[in-house]
Amino acid sequence: MRGLSFRTKVFLLFAGAALLIVVPALVLIAQAVERQVYERATEELARAEQPLVDDWQLRAEVLVSDALARAGDRDIVTALHDGDTTRLRNVLRRRPGRLAQGRVVLAADTSGAVLVGPGLDSTTLRHGLYTTTVVPPPPGDPDAYPLRMALWPVEGDSGRVGVVGVGIRLDTSVVKRMQGMDMALIVGDSIVASTLADSAAGALRTLNVGAALRRATFELPGLPYLGRVYALEQEGRAPAALLLRPVQDELRIVAAIRYSVVGIGIAALILALLLAWWVARIVARPTQTLADAAARLARGDYRAPLPTAGSDEIGQLARAFGEMRARVEEREARLRSAQAELIHREKLAAMGRLVAQLSHEINNPIYNIQNCLEALQRRGRRDDPNREFLELAQEELARMAALTRQLLDQSRPVSDAARPLDLNSVARRVLALAATDLEAREVEVVLRLDPELPAVVAHPDAIQQVLANLVRNAVDAMAYGGVLTVETREDGDHVEVLVEDTGGGISDEHLPHIFEAFFTTKPGVNGTGLGLFVSEGIVRGHRGRLHVDSNPGAGSRFTLRLPREALAEPAAA
Repeated sequence: MRGLSFRTKVFLLFAGAALLIVVPALVLIAQAVERQVYERATEELARAEQPLVDDWQLRAEVLVSDALARAGDRDIVTALHDGDTTRLRNVLRRRPGRLAQGRVVLAADTSGAVLVGPGLDSTTLRHGLYTTTVVPPPPGDPDAYPLRMALWPVEGDSGRVGVVGVGIRLDTSVVKRMQGMDMALIVGDSIVASTLADSAAGALRTLNVGAALRRATFELPGLPYLGRVYALEQEGRAPAALLLRPVQDELRIVAAIRYSVVGIGIAALILALLLAWWVARIVARPTQTLADAAARLARGDYRAPLPTAGSDEIGQLARAFGEMRARVEEREARLRSAQAELIHREKLAAMGRLVAQLSHEINNPIYNIQNCLEALQRRGRRDDPNREFLELAQEELARMAALTRQLLDQSRPVSDAARPLDLNSVARRVLALAATDLEAREVEVVLRLDPELPAVVAHPDAIQQVLANLVRNAVDAMAYGGVLTVETREDGDHVEVLVEDTGGGISDEHLPHIFEAFFTTKPGVNGTGLGLFVSEGIVRGHRGRLHVDSNPGAGSRFTLRLPREALAEPAAA
């Protein structure tokens, strides 16, 4: 098997195990089913014992109760006392009692002579008092049935005047089918009644009763039976009940099981071979999928499909492989991000140095030109029509100077002069400086400053410049008044400052570009497009993040998020 594939090995091993297990198991199952069939039938016979005994006892209580009621009847007492047989017979027949059919009544005097009813000897009369007794049929009468009698003494004013009795014939009417089982009543050495069909009942009566009591199965015409005999408590000749349960269906099932063992064995073998092929396939396919995913991972492909993660070992392996691949992808993504950030920082540093040099070189001629323009403005006449152009030139030079200062702020190292900073104090200072503009624009200020806000290590002037830019932009967005909300809060290892306005918001078209240099949405010449660009650069230099949420017509919210130790605090601090 060394040269076989994994799938073929699993298939052959499973097929061999099926041959050694399935066929012997089927034989054992057939034997167990046969035993179970007979055990279940036997249990059903055993469960029928108590209902049978309870029914027999209930009938006895009914007979005794009826006999007691007749013994207390004053008409019967009087007739027995007077020995009036005709009147006694009429009274006994007139009282129906609780037995509708098959009722037998009896009356005897104190000497034991039977006045009405079947002839019983004095011994039977004495034994049957206060209970029930079984009386065999008279010999020589093939149509006679044994009786079950309940006898009770009749007491008159002067003492006992006789005995009355109520009984029933133990014929077919007193036996009934119980829970799908037939029953036969045995008295002495004879089977006197049964619920079987005529042919089966005739065959049963021909059996030797003593031998029948020792048998468990009966082969009667038409059906095979499983039987069990129960003795019934009774004075006199104690009867017995033979319960017979047909087992034809069970025997047919057992025979069918025996005949189908070979067929089931063949079918089970084929099924086992198919199952072996399926198991080999479901085991080999996930492993092959994992192997393909590992090969694609080595080539840098992180999207190869993996097997469905179940609860078995292959599922655990697939989950572990997926987690490993995700971590490798995440680490590679972080590495690429760090590399891109490093390249970006190098570009910013190079641009900062270039901007610093250019700003320095540009500032000198700007200041010289401003001085020249101021001199010309002082020497010129106030009514000179060209004076307006001098003022416009000075304004444009001022804008150019502001632009160079903002570019210098972008390139300035933020770690210089870093120290622990209370953002609540910075927010109050920025709002105090902007108070005049806020009042002029009719802007209401809402402060939600966390008194437990921890300090951050940052550049004070740079963070103040960022907040001032955010507040100034919020005020510009609310040209006709509104509400400015400034909130500080702690979020884990970070501290956040939220600046929210109720202005017109930022459109979805402009939102992705607001942190780009020289991009502005302010009309006319009010904005240079460097405020948010410079602010975002300052925040990124503090290893923080500047985020905006805005909906057109619903205002904007800028979130300044800084780590609690954004910059290394200088040792001198």
